[in-house]
Amino acid sequence: MRGGMHAAGSPRASLPSSFAQGKRANFSCGPTRTSFAHQQQQHHHLHQLNKKTKRRTRVFAQAAESSAERTALLIEFDNDSDAGATIVSIEGENQSDLLVSVTGAFSALDLTVLDAMIKTEEGRVMDVFRVTTGQGEQIEEVDWSSVRQHVLSACSNSSRSSKPAIYGVAAESEETKQRPMSVANSIVEAELSNIENTATELEAAAKDMQQSAADLVKIEQELASTKMAASAVAVDGEGNMNAEYGVDAQQVMAQLSARAEAAAILERRMAAMEALLSARRSPEGLSVTGPSSQRGGGAEGRFLVSGGTGTGPAAGSGYEIILQAFNWESCKQNWYKVLVEQASEFAEAGFTALWLPPPTDSVSPQGYLPRDLYCLDSQYGNEAELRELVKVIQSKGLKAVADIVINHRCAHYQDDQGRWNKFGGRLAWDNRAICSNNKQFGGTGNLDSGDDYEAAPNIDHTQEFVQKDLLGWLNYLKKSIGFNGWRFDYVKGYGGKFTRQYIDGSVPELAIGEFWDSCDYTDGVLDYNQDKHRQRTVDWCDQTGGTSAAFDFTTKGILQEAVGRNERWRLVDAEGRPPGVVGIWPSRAVTFIENHDTGSTLGHWPFPYHGLHEGYAYILTHPGTPCVFYDHYFQADNGLGDAIKKLLKIRKQFGIHSRSKVKVMQAVAECYAANVDDKVTVKIGPGDFTPNADGKSEWVLCCSGPSFAVWHKQGAMVFSNP
Repeated sequence: MRGGMHAAGSPRASLPSSFAQGKRANFSCGPTRTSFAHQQQQHHHLHQLNKKTKRRTRVFAQAAESSAERTALLIEFDNDSDAGATIVSIEGENQSDLLVSVTGAFSALDLTVLDAMIKTEEGRVMDVFRVTTGQGEQIEEVDWSSVRQHVLSACSNSSRSSKPAIYGVAAESEETKQRPMSVANSIVEAELSNIENTATELEAAAKDMQQSAADLVKIEQELASTKMAASAVAVDGEGNMNAEYGVDAQQVMAQLSARAEAAAILERRMAAMEALLSARRSPEGLSVTGPSSQRGGGAEGRFLVSGGTGTGPAAGSGYEIILQAFNWESCKQNWYKVLVEQASEFAEAGFTALWLPPPTDSVSPQGYLPRDLYCLDSQYGNEAELRELVKVIQSKGLKAVADIVINHRCAHYQDDQGRWNKFGGRLAWDNRAICSNNKQFGGTGNLDSGDDYEAAPNIDHTQEFVQKDLLGWLNYLKKSIGFNGWRFDYVKGYGGKFTRQYIDGSVPELAIGEFWDSCDYTDGVLDYNQDKHRQRTVDWCDQTGGTSAAFDFTTKGILQEAVGRNERWRLVDAEGRPPGVVGIWPSRAVTFIENHDTGSTLGHWPFPYHGLHEGYAYILTHPGTPCVFYDHYFQADNGLGDAIKKLLKIRKQFGIHSRSKVKVMQAVAECYAANVDDKVTVKIGPGDFTPNADGKSEWVLCCSGPSFAVWHKQGAMVFSNP
């Protein structure tokens, strides 16, 4: 979901950049006419979103400034020199993979580079690009700032981790957490003498930690000296330090920035040490099962084969391969007709299910501010075209998965106090259907059972009439339209037990929840141990009684950090398992690299562009249920689309499924390797690795590409899916 909040008080709103900059956007229910009252209602909800967007823009501006300081890149735009394109000039210090980062940022924003002049002298770049939008037009001046920020973010060489922009930048508690050095030091002192095979690595890691700690101490001492010198500093009415008192404000800001960077480097070194110690303690080849105590209450008896349960549809048969069949811009054309033409190709590639965009009338064109649930005329096409698409999808042997947005619903009319709380259409609810803590909408229902969503009325799922109506609608989508499964949007907004009611009452063939929770960070660096993060996702699945799977945001966060930072030691947990949800409940983990929120033109939390091949090599050969992003499947650049097709074939051919067993063979900075079901071995990263020891040729290379390779075992049984 994009148009609201992912965590209480945290911005998750997104609009077209033109609207965020103050331009009007026209939103309507498919081909139907929008009344003046509906326009007022739309502007109200979009105003709420716009306020959040502006708050996030201020955060982005600060992030861009700090990124500019770190990367020392000057980015300028010119629409006057060339009437057919925007001239983008980039000047500054050269960096590794700078050109790849810049062009990748352009691609993520759907910008086309017509040609470029690349020049490097004495460690500095002076690059000039001729760029157009996807429609072949110049980049509007109002969008220059956001493009600049995106490029700077892509090129940032800071040691601080990328975090979802959907949360602002990071929760305050995450920024202020401190991990005592004494803890890591005591671990090192206690364990270092006992390590035999990894002595060299530990020695190097310890030296890195020592140097990083010394660097941080030096900066802290400099700041302490500055603080003493600033004891008499006056502050003007706007809170600015006065230079006349002998304190250089720019110097202080530079020191503070250096301290944050040094703390991030130290935290990264500590994470590397933690991973080394965990690897030393882990029994080799521990299977992906995990004790039930890790999953909390209700776990007993759930684990059948490597973490599967026998209750509910969850991710389907275990052999599902899902395609997210849309992106953030798909609403700008008749998308249903596009997919009708592509359905045969998707089936031939090996997908088993297509995740479709929200099908209902919506205040926002992407569908994530739903209004009349039974009106199935949307920006993607009308109801007749939707019915035809579902029919075609199923004729190809594929499942059609609907995007279900029921955390909130936009009203049709205002009450006498101007609050949008009167609903129209077949589900003509009043303010009893709105949670009572939604004061701005005059809700009189019970308190919200999950996180608040400020942009629209939060539905009170405790009301029996709401439950009955939503179940009736889901069954209409299933029985009349023909949908096979549900993808539940923003499930943090209401209790998991209600999701179970809707699943039990509609009996889909598969069900997946979007439980997007922020990973754990310290000093701006992703923690090595993300057990608490994945546990929260598992707990939500438990609330549904195991009837729903969930997108594995833990795996995404760790995998993109591992690939982007050359820290593939992150890809094994303290017990030798994959570190995401897939490591403790694989049959309920839907793995993915990108979606319309994190990537596409939004780019809220993008996967490193140069590491996409590695990412797909990982999720398409590992347990869990993989979900491929539409944009990546059709990406010709660097052969990514072709690589995905080959990996899909391997997964199908050798019967890799959601409960496949993984043996992690290597997990170091430049190389991760794993054996899956003793049929397939995968390696990602630039480091050397081969499964063929002592010159043997037991394993045959069947697929390779940028920083990845996959082998199959000679004589391994070729699998035919049921």
